[in-house]
Amino acid sequence: MVFKIPEYAFILIIPVLVISYYKIIIKRSITTVLILMLCSRLIMGPFIINNSISFNILNAVCNYIPIFIILTYNFINLKGINTKRIKALQWTILFLLVMLLLSVLHPSYAISEFPKETLPLLLFLLVVLSNGAEQINYTYLLKFFRYTFVACVVIYLSPHFYDQMRHLFSGAIIFKEPTYTIALRISRSIPRNTGFVFDFRIMGQLACLYLILLYYLKKTKSYWDVALLIAVAILTFSRGPLVILALLLLAIYLPEKIRITKRVLLVILSTFILMVGGIMYVLNNENLQEFVGTLNPFGEKNVFSQRGGFTNYSLNKFYENPLGSGIGSLSSPNAENKIFTGLTNFHKKVPDKIYYYKVTDAYLAMSLAEKGIIGFILMILSLLEIFYRNRNRVSLFFTIGLFINLLGTDIPKQGFYYFVLIIIYYGLSHKFKHIVPLDKTKIY
Repeated sequence: MVFKIPEYAFILIIPVLVISYYKIIIKRSITTVLILMLCSRLIMGPFIINNSISFNILNAVCNYIPIFIILTYNFINLKGINTKRIKALQWTILFLLVMLLLSVLHPSYAISEFPKETLPLLLFLLVVLSNGAEQINYTYLLKFFRYTFVACVVIYLSPHFYDQMRHLFSGAIIFKEPTYTIALRISRSIPRNTGFVFDFRIMGQLACLYLILLYYLKKTKSYWDVALLIAVAILTFSRGPLVILALLLLAIYLPEKIRITKRVLLVILSTFILMVGGIMYVLNNENLQEFVGTLNPFGEKNVFSQRGGFTNYSLNKFYENPLGSGIGSLSSPNAENKIFTGLTNFHKKVPDKIYYYKVTDAYLAMSLAEKGIIGFILMILSLLEIFYRNRNRVSLFFTIGLFINLLGTDIPKQGFYYFVLIIIYYGLSHKFKHIVPLDKTKIY
């Protein structure tokens, strides 16, 4: 309804909120809290279109109030803090403390970044320390991903998909203000699937989370689910999540020892035919050629060179102050930055210079400058503590993919979406410790 007739979306939104709050208050369901956060953009803007007061109220209703209700319940009934949990997250706790200290340097900058970067980590620690992660119903989450991903594919197949998405973004129906800068198509031709979160990058990350759920719930042979999440991830045309997804597929389905059988030969032959067919299709499609070209690490317009201006600017700021310039000093729109990233309009005698006024999509370099060498090291240890907890092949490959992404994305600045990602990932790792860890005598 949000996609087709957003002006009538409130008819469904009201019962959804009533049922959700019933489950949160009466049944104390943290799973419902996570789902409500994921679906918040389907609710906040469309409820009363172009009304900032309604948007802000529903932002609190969807994202803030539910999690604080659960945390209040959990801490009231908590008999004591488990010291093992504190020890397991010691680097994350230290990292959060350093972030809060660095926020004091420029409060006006840090306050704009608090809900994006600091709050998700704070909520994560509070939920884990209050036993909240153990209350997540992962089977229910799996069903949620399955149904929403099917809906995303069905809606994407609509012949008016791009026009409708452009209307939702430019008409300030999804976000508080009109949005024109998001690339909703590849080379102005192929639409990108932004999914129910209205962000193709986050949608690709959710596809990776979907696969991790299948892995830990021992449903990796549910090839329908795997095909569904791969299809959605590909349709986002988001390079970073596709890299993580490819690594996860290798980690899950690549056997430790390969025996050459008829079945293996058939799989290899089928894969080869699909690859050749895909290559031929790309070679005959200029739009896809341009997109694939950005994945070439030696190309002039590859994914990393596009962020080169931000990285160089961040590194220069780090050299000026190795102990950190403060949270938000580079990433906040309130900070006084002017970053040269290249030239445009080459048809002119003197091409125009491109300037940005905050660092984005270069999280590692930006973090080095804002958090300093100590904060940066603690950040790396915190990420390893959260994502490499189980020390199995899936955790290893995911962590490698994550760090590759952090060269050119801002995943830890995704606010409540990042909170959902880390609490589900960490909760799965904690609950399913029996998954065989890496054999240190082998090379993966």
